[in-house]
Amino acid sequence: MRTRATATAACPAAAALAPALALVLALVLALAGCGRTGEAGAQRAEDAARAALGDVEVTACRVDDQLQWPAATVRITNHTATTSSYVVQIAFEDGAGRQVTEGVAAAGSLPPGQDTLEQAQGTADPHGPVSCRIADVVRYAGP
Repeated sequence: MRTRATATAACPAAAALAPALALVLALVLALAGCGRTGEAGAQRAEDAARAALGDVEVTACRVDDQLQWPAATVRITNHTATTSSYVVQIAFEDGAGRQVTEGVAAAGSLPPGQDTLEQAQGTADPHGPVSCRIADVVRYAGP
């Protein structure tokens, strides 16, 4: 019975905090620019995506001899002025250009001007030769 009384007594305090927490969250989102909309914001996002794509290059694309799954070697070069992390989605396509599977390569905390080689691994047998295409790149600034 005591536990229930304590929990019930705490609920009004939590309810009183909810509006304050909502205000703090709205302030954080506003400062981060999450509330921006319109063509200018969309253009900035498109420009950032295009720049991140320029940081990535597929240097090798093959079918693994043992697994019979496609694999890609990806060179990620940080062309920005800040340390950045990357997530690269690779589409593996068969000889007819149909996507067979996907793989992901990632690099964390890559300093400005540095590059790294990372691997992306598919999870399906393409039953023949495969080609690799960069499907998406996400770049995060930060440590």
